[in-house]
Amino acid sequence: MKPKAVLAYCREKGIRSVDLRFADIDGTWRRITLPLSALNETSFEEGFGHSLLLDCSANKQPVHLILVPQSEANYLDPFTNQPTLILIAAVQDSVVREESPLDSRQLAVRAMRYMESASIGDALSIRSCFQFRIEHKNRENSLGGVVENTFLACGPNDKDFPLRCEIADTAVESGLHIDRHFCGSDSSSEMILKPSSLVECCDDIMMLRYLIGQHAWKQNCRVITQNLWMPSQWSISRNGEPILVGTVHRGMSDAGLHAIGGILKHADAIAAIALSNGGEHNAYDWLRMCSNEEMGSVCRVLVASHNPRARAIEFLGAPASSNPYLVYSAVLMAIIDGVQNKTPPAPSLDIRMNAAVGQANWKIGGNPMSGIDRDGLKNRLDNDRDFLSRGEVFSDDLIDVLCGRLST
Repeated sequence: MKPKAVLAYCREKGIRSVDLRFADIDGTWRRITLPLSALNETSFEEGFGHSLLLDCSANKQPVHLILVPQSEANYLDPFTNQPTLILIAAVQDSVVREESPLDSRQLAVRAMRYMESASIGDALSIRSCFQFRIEHKNRENSLGGVVENTFLACGPNDKDFPLRCEIADTAVESGLHIDRHFCGSDSSSEMILKPSSLVECCDDIMMLRYLIGQHAWKQNCRVITQNLWMPSQWSISRNGEPILVGTVHRGMSDAGLHAIGGILKHADAIAAIALSNGGEHNAYDWLRMCSNEEMGSVCRVLVASHNPRARAIEFLGAPASSNPYLVYSAVLMAIIDGVQNKTPPAPSLDIRMNAAVGQANWKIGGNPMSGIDRDGLKNRLDNDRDFLSRGEVFSDDLIDVLCGRLST
């Protein structure tokens, strides 16, 4: 949507206020709210100056930045008394007017530019799933115990079905597209977003988190993401043709296998980025392998339908509490590195957990008994930063900040 179209949309919907939102390094939305009268076509170029206290700034001193509304990234806020438009903003340095290297959304923009410049593909599609639990107060069954969901449950065994339906309805109202939702394992709920490109996918995840949190707050419930994930399915195309599918192995092409190899090769660095915001997981204990049989695979080949073109790489290693812009950008950079260097996924391809392999060698970030080895992850990220910094996608300053957050 062009700036002129955004303003026309605001008049059509009777918008009174505009929320400028941006994601901090933890993946939490921050916002400033303006009256609609403050927004005009030049605002989408000149932006709005604001002093921010960023946790990643030196000594946590205020920094003067410019928030530039992105006309293509907008949602209606269904929870305000007066009609409000959410506009996601890019963060720029107020002096040199360049993209802030610590703006996690712009990092995803740079990752997409790099993919295109590296001639890997011209289109990326990600279907992302968000897992969460709702902690209800005073909800017990007839025996006095807490009511638990069961996998793909129907009826009384899916206690969060009405809430998920409400979330899906407000998602449509806000401009978000939910592909499906269902009762997940471990008493969780899962909502799958329709496929979109990297930046749009991450924007949608942020909006979905907001909707879930607001609905839970209205019902005096609490959202829990501890030990839950954001599984995602990846496909890349060039000139309309998928490049990751083929007939080499499990419906993958050579490029598809090399993409998996890149993810496995850089799994520790991706894990470090995913857990740099503190994380809520006891341990990042996904097995570093690719297999359709083992649920512990950090990635695997997904067969979504009988159509061979529907095959995709499924990445299972993004915690639900992590910053999607950072994690998904790191995954894309690992895929590009794997394809460029023809990285083989062996010997981890199709290793079973009961195979004669020391399982400790295939863990990422520690083990469930001793917790996360943050110092180990910090060192692996520090020593494996080259693939991230190509194309100036991840800056050294940002990687240093992420490493510092992993220090114990």
